[in-house]
Amino acid sequence: MQMSERSEKLAGETISYVKEMEGRDKTDFIDLIFSQYKASRKMKYPKREVLKFYDLLTKLVKTFGH
Repeated sequence: MQMSERSEKLAGETISYVKEMEGRDKTDFIDLIFSQYKASRKMKYPKREVLKFYDLLTKLVKTFGH
C-alpha cells in the first residue's frame, strides 16, 4: 500500500527533523515510533493508521539504520 501524499510529506519532514538530532536522540526517537507502531497493532487501530506508523518506521530505519 502506498503512502498518501500527506503521509509522504510528513515522513519527509520527520526525516529532516531527525537528521538534526544527535545519535542517541535519533535512536530514542526511532524507538518511540516503534513503540507507537506496536501499540497501534495491539490496540487494533484501523489498518490505515497502523500502516502510517509502519511506513514511517521503515523510512527511518532505511535512512538511519538501527
